[in-house]
Amino acid sequence: MFWWWGSGWGWVGGLISTAVLIAVIVVAVLLLRQELPHLERRFGEPPALRLLEERYARGEITREEFLERRRVLLETGGGSGTGADPTQPLPPAPPTTS
Repeated sequence: MFWWWGSGWGWVGGLISTAVLIAVIVVAVLLLRQELPHLERRFGEPPALRLLEERYARGEITREEFLERRRVLLETGGGSGTGADPTQPLPPAPPTTS
């Protein structure tokens, strides 16, 4: 990438290769700045809540069960630090009377 040694371009080649290197760095920084907020949002939610959303998406629990369990998780801080294993399936919710 650095063409100023022995290529015959002299200092002009050095300037061109430096400009290309700076452009690559600027493009990389701009792309990372766009992607970092998405990464933070993706990994910022508690694992128990993410597991609950996945179960609801697969149709394993009803909407009512999802909303109730989500409410409980959000009230208790998302299940982080409670000793619960987020990889284990959630127990069935008690039957609701309507």
